[in-house]
Amino acid sequence: MLISILKLFSEIIIVAIPILLSLPEKWVYFKWLIIFRKDYAIELFILLIITIVLKYIFENKIKNYKKHIKKLENTIEAYQNFITSSIEEALKDIFNKLQFGEEDRITFFLYSSSTNKFYFSGRYSSAPKYRMKGRTIIDNEQEYVYKVLNEEKDTHHKYAPKIKNGFLKNRTMESNSMYGVSIWDDKHSIKIGVLICQSMRNNAYRNKTIRQNIQKEAHKLQKLINNMKINPSILPTDTKPLKGF
Repeated sequence: MLISILKLFSEIIIVAIPILLSLPEKWVYFKWLIIFRKDYAIELFILLIITIVLKYIFENKIKNYKKHIKKLENTIEAYQNFITSSIEEALKDIFNKLQFGEEDRITFFLYSSSTNKFYFSGRYSSAPKYRMKGRTIIDNEQEYVYKVLNEEKDTHHKYAPKIKNGFLKNRTMESNSMYGVSIWDDKHSIKIGVLICQSMRNNAYRNKTIRQNIQKEAHKLQKLINNMKINPSILPTDTKPLKGF
């Protein structure tokens, strides 16, 4: 940030000094400015040369920072893709074992306590149109994922909303039923994510046996995530820099 500000000032000086030194006297409104440029012409010229050199240095530093940032972004993206692909393999396995069909899909969101947000981390459906990635981040505490995260009893499915597209039509699936399961850390003390099942069928998760089967399969996903040592609570905040995914 400081280097960007200094670069901006250097650009202003590089433009302003040549204009000041080259303007005809009749165009200069203030007489003190004419006297100033006569008395300090050499100093202004030296300042111009120094500023040009500094601008070159600032531009190189900014260029190097951008390269470094790009490398970090590529590393993070690769890590996220690795996590997502591993999770989606597990979701596919869960989907098939639960004998879901083309009217269903399952999605996993990691939860970060440091940001109080959910981060998309994988999705599967046998219908390609329902596999499409939707929102990357969920931060509205009124949404169903927060109810799943915070409710201890298995009753939240009774109040799961139907998902319908609004004016913007930005939903990748309009579902009539939803059911979620919390994913815990290996000590079963911290919730680190939520597995969400969606279906176009009405009352798809009313049957207790179906919910128990989903919970059983969710434990397998929980084991995978714990083995991967994912800690979403270290996601960045406005005041804390990125330390991991």
